[in-house]
Amino acid sequence: MNFSRLTRPVTITDSFIGHQLGLFNDKYNRLVFIVLLMAIISIGMVWLIHSAAETDAENKVDQSPLTFEVAAITENDWGITALISPLNKVSFSPHQGNFINLGKRDFLWLKLTLAPTKAENNGKKSQILVLKKNRIHTPVELHYLTLKAGWVKKIVHGSAQFHQNIVIRLPKKMASKTFYLKLQGQYLRTSLYLFDDEAFFADLQLSSLYSGLFFGMLLLFSLYHLMLYLRLKTPAYLAYSVMLLLLTSWFLSGQGWLEYLLPNVTYVKNITVIIGGLLIVSIGEFAKHYLQIKELSRRIYQVLIVAQLLLLLLLLARLSLQSLLPSSVRQFCYGLGLFTCLVIFIACLSAAIIGVHKQKTAAGYYLAATIMFFVMASIMGLSAGNIIDFHFSWPLLQMTSAIEIIIFSAGLVSIYYQQQQNEKAVEIQLQQAQQKLVKQLEISNQLKDKVLNNVIAHKLFPELAKVTAFLPEIMYVQALGNKSLVVYKKNQRKYKIELACNLQNLVESFGDEYLIRIHKSYLVNPRQAMSLQRRSSADYDLQLDTETVPVGRKFLNQTKKLI
Repeated sequence: MNFSRLTRPVTITDSFIGHQLGLFNDKYNRLVFIVLLMAIISIGMVWLIHSAAETDAENKVDQSPLTFEVAAITENDWGITALISPLNKVSFSPHQGNFINLGKRDFLWLKLTLAPTKAENNGKKSQILVLKKNRIHTPVELHYLTLKAGWVKKIVHGSAQFHQNIVIRLPKKMASKTFYLKLQGQYLRTSLYLFDDEAFFADLQLSSLYSGLFFGMLLLFSLYHLMLYLRLKTPAYLAYSVMLLLLTSWFLSGQGWLEYLLPNVTYVKNITVIIGGLLIVSIGEFAKHYLQIKELSRRIYQVLIVAQLLLLLLLLARLSLQSLLPSSVRQFCYGLGLFTCLVIFIACLSAAIIGVHKQKTAAGYYLAATIMFFVMASIMGLSAGNIIDFHFSWPLLQMTSAIEIIIFSAGLVSIYYQQQQNEKAVEIQLQQAQQKLVKQLEISNQLKDKVLNNVIAHKLFPELAKVTAFLPEIMYVQALGNKSLVVYKKNQRKYKIELACNLQNLVESFGDEYLIRIHKSYLVNPRQAMSLQRRSSADYDLQLDTETVPVGRKFLNQTKKLI
């Protein structure tokens, strides 16, 4: 039975996407749909590349004389003494494929057999067994038979030099084509591969290249957003930069690089959970500034702060009191920590949905990245619990994280762009207000000149001055005997004011630029939108927004020129 690498595509049903898009306002459906589609296409491309690489590796394994098979799995904890007994007395059961998931089991025994038809050709070639695990901190026991020493036990520890892999060079003095491995650690997931020296170093170089590109991208994005923070003083950029640095540390710790880079620092060993907790806290902090959760929902903001503080206290307790606490208390704290992480995630997701409803562009990007993170985290969680058969892969997790980083960065760019647009809008409003003040000053000066030149009676000046501030907003003026009723619109609301002057006084004071007669009892502002409607065979009305004003027959031709 040959080893083969397996891949399973991540699928998101159309109904799920439709349900999510149904939450959005029409204006932002297209934006969020495009972002989601980009995320899904990116994941699909990652899977295609991953599948192509796995298929190529499978073909190489089939063509290589270095093939082997996993014959069986057992849960019994045998030692060397049990292995000395005849193999047919040891109970094993067949296992398909090269992927192993311990689930809740503390340890697992594997019986591996080199392909009998090709083992003779490989007797002089060095063979390397590689276990690509989700953590390197648990050692592996290799048991094999030799002609002189009988059964030999060899303990192999992981090394960051080989990333997250356990590397075992199979001894040439093995007397049998069958050997045994003991894996240790609950929820341990690993895939087993057999290489010769050339293939091993080629695979190592390729994985090193991917890791280098990934960590380089993380550091580049982190420094870039840190510089943006120093320039713009926007807290979201600083929070995002810190989050990326913690994400970098989490990957470095999980893959063993942190121990490799800092070999003499004892407290960096196996602190992936601590860094992961700090990463979740930073994700919540980034969401507070990125989504402006305090403005969206004060309740969600308060829940998020409490959850962050609780998670920090649990992490502090793990660092200082873990060795003093009983196992049951540690398990309770661990479960409470996972629940707190879930609360932080739900709070951020809820805030993103509210932000989309309130037409915040950045919230759409955040929601898309969060949904992708939720899908991947769910798959990883189900895989860790051995509920689904999914191969844990650090490169796949790195690629998914890279896509999320790009989406978040696009959201930050949209925030920066929105800030620039807001600044331009404020500048335009200031210019318009300045122009309006200048125009009002000109109107006031013209009125003063007309008063001084006795064109307008002095006693009318206080009444006419009342409308200079909103002269462009006037809709119409109606004659009320010797008085006038002015109707104007400001901030989408209509107002009325009476003036102690007649229509002729208004026309003489402000001219046809702002007021023009369409009826013996009505003046209108010619600058506004209007439409002419027939009331009878010879009579017409002028429609001004929701107001209807009659048009005099003698003013009909003049009014038609306004339309």
